[in-house]
Amino acid sequence: MQSLGFLNILKVLAYRIQCKTKYFEKHLPKKQISKGPVFYESDHYHCPDISKQAFQKIADQAKHICNGQLLFFSHDLHKTSNPPHWFNNPYNKKTYHQKTAYWSRANDPNFGDIKVIWEVSRMDWALVLSKMTAISKNIQYVQLLNNLLADWIENNMPQTGPNWICAQETSIRLIQILLCAHILNQNKPLPALIDFVKVHCERIALTRHYANAQQNNHAISEAAGLFIGGMWLNAYSQESEKATKWQNDGYRDLEWLIQSLIFDDGSFAQHSLNYHRVLISTINMIEYFRQFFKAPLFSSQYYHKIYSAIFWIQQMVNPATGNGPNLGANDGARVYALSETSYTDYRPEIQLASCLFLKKRLYQSGDCDEPIHWLQMNPEHFQLNLVQRESCDFPDGGYVTLSGKFNNTVNTWGLVRCPTNRFRPHHADALHFDLWVNDLNVLRDSGSYSYDISDSIRSNFISSSAHNTVSFDFHDQMPVLSRFLYGHWIKVKTVQPITTNRSGEISWCGAYHDYKGCFHQRHILLNNNKWQITDTLSNFHKKAVVRWRLMHDNWVQEDDHCFSGSLIKISILTNVNARIELTGGMESLFYMNKNEIPVLETTVNQSPAIVRTEIS
Repeated sequence: MQSLGFLNILKVLAYRIQCKTKYFEKHLPKKQISKGPVFYESDHYHCPDISKQAFQKIADQAKHICNGQLLFFSHDLHKTSNPPHWFNNPYNKKTYHQKTAYWSRANDPNFGDIKVIWEVSRMDWALVLSKMTAISKNIQYVQLLNNLLADWIENNMPQTGPNWICAQETSIRLIQILLCAHILNQNKPLPALIDFVKVHCERIALTRHYANAQQNNHAISEAAGLFIGGMWLNAYSQESEKATKWQNDGYRDLEWLIQSLIFDDGSFAQHSLNYHRVLISTINMIEYFRQFFKAPLFSSQYYHKIYSAIFWIQQMVNPATGNGPNLGANDGARVYALSETSYTDYRPEIQLASCLFLKKRLYQSGDCDEPIHWLQMNPEHFQLNLVQRESCDFPDGGYVTLSGKFNNTVNTWGLVRCPTNRFRPHHADALHFDLWVNDLNVLRDSGSYSYDISDSIRSNFISSSAHNTVSFDFHDQMPVLSRFLYGHWIKVKTVQPITTNRSGEISWCGAYHDYKGCFHQRHILLNNNKWQITDTLSNFHKKAVVRWRLMHDNWVQEDDHCFSGSLIKISILTNVNARIELTGGMESLFYMNKNEIPVLETTVNQSPAIVRTEIS
């Protein structure tokens, strides 16, 4: 409770009381949005300089939308009605029934994962149709966009149903539509668009106290929605008094949130690579629209934290592919996607951030420049500054990266999760080790699959048994208090900082005691020929299991202690009797999508024990 913060707990309690007492219904009742089209047709769309491949991908997506098919979580294409049924779950074929209740009472516990409904109403389809309108000059796409928006507005009256429950979802939808308006050059906005922006800002402003108590992306997204929505209304509507207040409130909260939730080393309060991308995408929109509307700069401290956050994610991402570790919670979010690259490619968001904030490009010209073109910026105006990945300690967030080469030719890179957990953890991943050889993730993390958490999902994706670390006896690293809350937040202490000796060997060592007193120390060494991970385990009662989640490959067991794939060989040595076997586990690279992967398990039943893994 102390870690959550007493004031934050009070804010959450106040929010729940306000929901129960119908406080919100009295202060912000249901209302209709103005009738009529949201966007007007124009002959002056800006067509960016994008590749033929990107053009074709946009055209293919637009064709799917025209045929009543929508993409979920950047991966799963599902047939829907046209216009879509906004409350259907294509994964379990269920329908959300509380669609006309006030949002604070709209609860359907049998529906399944509510993020499936929210995904459609984030309106990625609107951005696709806006881009297709701009590049094809065909008004049928903006007409379809208006028809879909009209149907959404009719079936999602402001403040009713599941799509108004979460103010972060409201903010993402608001910024998405304003981005569409920007692409479609809506500089004389229609009443329906002005009303759309206004009611979204009203909903966001209503529960700012609850958002700030979350200390995560919710608070930043909502402050961004108020700031951008307020600026836009100030420029295009007569709502100057309210708009100015929303803009100022968003500005003030963003100053505080960015400085509070981004650590000095660039780590973010949410221990997740994908949520860090959501952060980068959000601050990109904040800064772009701030510059566009010529609003005042934020403070130098604000920008210093942003620079650090960009460096952090740049160090985590493979420069050749844009892929990175499947670290922490991964809910499938890719907001304000102005690039047609893969969901797993993080470079476009990083490239845009480096241009907006650093005035330079961190990657060579190519597909990752698409967002820059869409925002009518010229990539050639930004100097190329290729930054090499290096061994880094991020002590505030709890990450260590080790970077080197095999035989001076093959690039290899490892990430150690060593949490300090100043903010609530979502995964029990202390001392998880992620390993990359060249561009391949050979030892990998689990992902999340779904936030509608069952015991099976927890054990396969969230618990310590779902990561490349050790699990003791029959308990997790931290006790589970509720669906999204652990107790006794674990903290890893550094035993030896990153060290490089004269022969070029790189090493690091850290350790922790879990809440039941079990001890795990992990020493990692990289020399010219191999990785060596030495796990010292003690104070357990019945068993300890060290797991390595492996890439898909034709793994062959050479003897009792050695397993080979096409790229690496893994040898396991122990000082006590052990059972070493290749089993199976689950992996989720995309939300609501999972597949089996091989898992190498070493089980020891005697404490203390040493398990040494050598990877060559």
